Amino acid sequence: MSTTPRDTGILNIPFVLEAPPVAEVPAEPPNRTIRENPLRTVFAWIARFVVGVFLCCNLFPISFITSIAVFGWLQRRMQAVILRGWWRESPRRLEGTFQEFCDGLGVGAPVERPRWFWRERIVATLYQKKHGGFFRAVLRFVTLPVHSLFLNFKLGLTGLFATYMVTGWGCMIMLFSWYFGWLNSFHKGYEDAFLGILSGLFGSFLLMLAILYVPMAQAHQAAAGEIAAFFQFRVVTRLILARLTAYTLLLMSLAFVSLVFEIPRVVTINENLAANDPDISVEEALRLTEQYWLICTVFFFFSLLILRTLTAVIYRSAMLKAIRSGSVQIDDLPVRLNLWFQKLEILPQAQIPRPRFSALLRSTVSLKYRVFLFGVVFLFLFLFVLRFYVGYFLVFNEYRGILNHPFIQVPCIDWTPWHLVIGQDE
Repeated sequence: MSTTPRDTGILNIPFVLEAPPVAEVPAEPPNRTIRENPLRTVFAWIARFVVGVFLCCNLFPISFITSIAVFGWLQRRMQAVILRGWWRESPRRLEGTFQEFCDGLGVGAPVERPRWFWRERIVATLYQKKHGGFFRAVLRFVTLPVHSLFLNFKLGLTGLFATYMVTGWGCMIMLFSWYFGWLNSFHKGYEDAFLGILSGLFGSFLLMLAILYVPMAQAHQAAAGEIAAFFQFRVVTRLILARLTAYTLLLMSLAFVSLVFEIPRVVTINENLAANDPDISVEEALRLTEQYWLICTVFFFFSLLILRTLTAVIYRSAMLKAIRSGSVQIDDLPVRLNLWFQKLEILPQAQIPRPRFSALLRSTVSLKYRVFLFGVVFLFLFLFVLRFYVGYFLVFNEYRGILNHPFIQVPCIDWTPWHLVIGQDE
């Protein structure tokens, strides 16, 4: 009997099992934790804070010159706070750290801790290819220790120029009002007394209007890095309206802190103050006065840093809201901000149309609410101006207190009397 398998005429096709689909392994999210030593971070911030205090107050009138660099440094700090907030709201945050994103923008991109003296991104600067040849390379190398100082002064000068272009008119009219009022009083010209009063009220009103605009404009200039951004009145006004409640609280805080720091200036008339001791020499009185204002500057610079940070946070939130709602177009922004929003992929969002009655009701309520907030703002700004007149009536510091309001203009509260600086007794 044959054991050969019988041919049944059917092809024997082997059965192949299909392999199950391989599940895609999600990419590991980038590590966005801070890799820097915490002690080094704390030390770096303390060092920057100490330098800022000494630049704000060292020796009058040098303090008002070095404070220009402080203004520029605060602008750079605000720029970093603004960009970091936008980065957190963008898809780019999933691709790496904020520092890596900034490094990709170039050697002139913002840094979270701006330096006072040394250049930022030294290695990248030395290795970048630039035209200019050997002398340009030597110049870049020589200016490494002071490049940030020059940059701080440059940004400080442009920022203060723009600020005084808006606030200076009110300050100058108030200066005229003050001196005219006293001179008119000494010469018994009572028939012209109304001129000093009216000019003072008009100058105060102009200054109040300017302060309503300036903090948001300073943040816009800091973010854009150009002076023209300060004068984009349409964009800045829409940013103020976008976060009007938070901006009102900011202006209230500014007026309150200004009132608080008027107290140390008025206290200098106290006879119990060490510098007012009639038995000490002029040099000793000058040294004690400088120490007094240096201690006050520690709290002043800390308060100023907090206020500028709050301004940057409110600005970045207002800009995102305005861009996404379409009230501000990306094409209306300066070139740098336009580029940043394109890289961050932050685009306007489609808005769901509201019913006509609902939109009308919302606009009516919003209008009344805005009028109420503007009333509150002007009340606090009136107190801001009033504390100046009352404080200046008690303690007169030449033109400094009239032409400079430290939390808005030059960040310096060095009110050392001029007669001590030149070595004369009062």
